[in-house]
Parts: sequence; structure tokens; C-alpha cells
Amino acid sequence: MFIYHFNRLINSRFVWGFFAIIISVAFVSVGSCARSSRGGIVAGKLNGKKISAETFSQAEDAIRGIGRGRNRETPVREVDRKAWEQIAALQVARKNGLAIGVEEVRNEIRGQRGFQDANGFNFNYYLLALREHDTTEAQYETLVRNQLLMMKVGSLIDTASWISPMELDDELDAMTDTFTVQTATISNRFAGVEMRLSDDAYKTFYEENKPQFGLPDRMSVRYISIPVSNYLARVTVSDDEILDYYDSHPDKFKTSDTNSVTGVKPLDEVKDEIVAELQVEEAREGARKDLMFTIFDRSATTPIDSRLEALATREQVEVKTTPLFSQSEPLAWTSDAQAFANAAFELEPESIDTRFAIVDGDAEILVIEYHQKSDAHVPPFEDVEEDVKRRTQDKARVDAFDDYVKEIRGEIAEQIESGKAFEDAAKEKSLNVSTSLTYTVSGMQMKPFENSFSIAYGAMGLAKGGLSEAVPSSATQSLLIYVQDREQGDALSADMMRPQIRAGMVRRRTGTLISDWLKWNLDQQRFEPSRTVSSGDDEETQPSEDDGGRDSE
Repeated sequence: MFIYHFNRLINSRFVWGFFAIIISVAFVSVGSCARSSRGGIVAGKLNGKKISAETFSQAEDAIRGIGRGRNRETPVREVDRKAWEQIAALQVARKNGLAIGVEEVRNEIRGQRGFQDANGFNFNYYLLALREHDTTEAQYETLVRNQLLMMKVGSLIDTASWISPMELDDELDAMTDTFTVQTATISNRFAGVEMRLSDDAYKTFYEENKPQFGLPDRMSVRYISIPVSNYLARVTVSDDEILDYYDSHPDKFKTSDTNSVTGVKPLDEVKDEIVAELQVEEAREGARKDLMFTIFDRSATTPIDSRLEALATREQVEVKTTPLFSQSEPLAWTSDAQAFANAAFELEPESIDTRFAIVDGDAEILVIEYHQKSDAHVPPFEDVEEDVKRRTQDKARVDAFDDYVKEIRGEIAEQIESGKAFEDAAKEKSLNVSTSLTYTVSGMQMKPFENSFSIAYGAMGLAKGGLSEAVPSSATQSLLIYVQDREQGDALSADMMRPQIRAGMVRRRTGTLISDWLKWNLDQQRFEPSRTVSSGDDEETQPSEDDGGRDSE
């Protein structure tokens, strides 16, 4: 019994801590930094050694993904934290001899379904996919290698996950026992109500929650958008190019007859389709080269400050200016927001090489020019006053309802202890009380009922006569669940479910264990990011004073 309760106590903090202590002698992180291909820019330091922007970008790609499926919703500071955690974990792994061989990377890539055709791995599919995601072979292989190494780290940490027999029995009982319950509904009378708050209350909330109102680094650029179709008249496609495309994309031209016999459409049948696609591809490439030559031409007589206007006049398009935007938010003026933002955040006004950039869209090419940059900061109270008031009001309503339900629950619990029936005690508080409901958690999927999840969650840890804490059932209601009876479930059913329940508990615990260890491991390093990141506890880690921003080798 002591072991069981102790294990429940240490589950979220000490299991991974104990594991970390065992290996702490070996887990001394060392900074390794490959020189960045972007002028020696660094993203920060670990233990005094610089981490290149290239290395950091690889970790960021592992978190967000690449291509059109890239996650753009997660805040930059949260992604930055996870990327730093991965970099620190990879350093620890390599220090301790964990490595991924060339053959492992090759096998992983060759086994991925996106690169397969009917005959297995198709190298042309692989190269085409990388091109579509604007990724080189070396970059993708590094991404795969790092992901495989992180999987090895996770497997090692998994060994610290332990499920005690009594924990498992508790979970099984909660799933298979037969519960008979009554519920009382508490309506949120504070929902939508304007709370009476002083000006000082709003300012106090702002001061205590400043990070919530922080703005990330933001950019504004000037740009023009040139349709790729403007260059189609300059394009010719050779027969050799058509044949090469046809031979490289057999799956694209598959056909089958009524007997399910598959084949490939003849070239003559799909030639027009191929020509149209190759024309667009070559027009895009021609547009890029022409625009790059024009905008970056050092010998041109047009002043740098006027080049975008001159190019816009030539192409008969309008020069537009964007509002300030962050590197992770959706952008309405481009089909590839991430590519646009990444290019924009590399711009600097000092020279022609960094003042402009060329960005692909689905049907257009965009030429962008540095306009304005706003560093990450917390706006003054006056600038975010409306947002502060809204959030303060929301919190005040939540707090008021929490206090209200705790008060009612306490009074009902006292009445029950004095011998009064739950139903009578709840009705005295003008609450709606349900009729008795009998169920098993394992059977709810076959026989669902209203608020089944909330009721099962509130009752599963209670014995007969137990009263739950208030459990939210909607945005405007919470439930109190009273267990009238609880009977032991079928032993055979419990035995049949035991492997699945245990596996589920391990998965839940492992996820927490790994994330806790990654956070702990990074916190052990002398960690100096060049820009503010999440601390992992809804706070922030500030850049070190001696860095102040990304610095150079």
C-alpha cells in the first residue's frame, strides 16, 4: 500500500527526476555549433557555445513540419522552447554514444509511403517531394536523422515509466464497476454578466499577466505580385522534356479497365496536360531569374530606393505595403504564408543583397522589400486596454462561478454528513436534480447518455456515498455527482481489458515523462536564447543581457 501511494505521489515529477539522477553523471551537455550558412547568424548559446541559426532552423522544422502541412498555429515562443529542448536532448544523446547510421536514415526514407510507387521506393518521387517543400536532400536527411535520434531518447526514457498493480486495479475498477448516481446542475449565473471592477483591478491584471499581451517580432514589407502567366509566352517545351516528365511520373497517368487491369495512359493522350504543367514550371523559373536579375542588378542606374516602383511600372502592377505581421500568423496576401514570412524576416535595409527577396506563390511571384521591423515587446497598458478589460472580466466571471459552486458544494456536503439525502439537500439550493442513473464506463460507448463523460469523470474515483467536486458540463453549467451505489464489476471483463488499460496508462504517463524530462534537461544547461521563449510553465525565458539578439561569430 505504501509503494502504491508513493508511486501516485511521485508520478508527475520524481520518476523522471530519479531516472535523470541515475544518468546525470553522463548527461553533461556540450554545445556543438555548425557554422551557419546565413552569415554566421546564431540563435543563442548552450553552455557558452553558440548554436547556429541553421541548427536551430532544423529543430524548428522538426517541431512545425515542412511544406504546406507546416504547423503555423503554435506560438513562436512555444515552438522556440521545444526546438531548444530538442537541440539540448540531441547533444546529450550524442555525448552518450547514441547515434543514427546512414543505413537507418536510408531505410526510414525508403519506407515512407509518400515516396512509393507500385514497385516500391521511387527516387524521382522523393526528389519531386523535396522540391515541392523547398528542401534539399541533405536538409531532409538531417531532419530524419534527428527525429530517429529523438525516438531513441524517448525509448530510453520510457524505461522509467512504471505502473503499479494497485494503480492498474483502480483504473480497471473505474472502468468496469457499476455506478448508480444522481446529478445536480449548477447554472453559471455569472456568464455574460458585466462584473463590477475598478480601474486598479484592470491594471493589476495587466501587471500580473504581462506576457499574455506581449507581441512577437513583427515585420512590414513592401511588395509587388507578378502573375506567372505573364511569362508563358516566352516558354517553349521540348519533346525530350515531355518524355522525361512522362517517364518520371507513371502513377500520375495510371488507368484501369473494367477488369481492374492497370496500365499507363499513352503519351499522346496526356501530352497537352504535361505541356501545360511544364510551361507553368518553366515560366515560374524564368520569372524568378528575370526578376532577380532586375532587382539585384548592381550595375543598374535606378536607385535602390526606387527599384521596386520601377519594376512595378514595368510589370504594370501596384506596389503594396503589408501591416506588421509575425513569423507564424496567416497572411492574406500570399498563398504560402510561411515562405513569405521566412523571407521577410531575413530582410535588412543595409544592402541590396538583403533589402529584397523573391518569393513563390501558387500562381504568382512576389518581390518583397524591407519596410519596417518591430522587435518583440509588451505594449503599454493604454495600447491594450480593451484586451486587458476583456480578459480581466473573463477571469472575474470564472473566479466568481468557482467560488459560488465551491460554496454550494460545501453546504450540500455538510447536509449529507448530517444525514440528509443528496436530492433534498440539492433541492434546498434550488438545483435541478436528475433521477438515478446506472451505468458502467466500459458500457457507455454502447449506451451513451447526456453528459456521460462529465459524470463518469466526476464519479470514477468515488466510493458509495461520495460527492464529487463540481465538474463542468458546458460553458454555462457544472454538475455535482453523488454516488448512490457502486458495485464491483465483472472479473472476467476486467481481465480481458487489463492489457489495453495498462497500455493506455503507459502511453499517458510516457507522454508526460518525456516532456518533463526534455524541460528538465534544458533547464540544466546555461541556456541563452537570442529571443524570448516560453519557459514551459506559461512563463518566459528572457534573452541574456550580453546577447541582446542574434549575434555573429
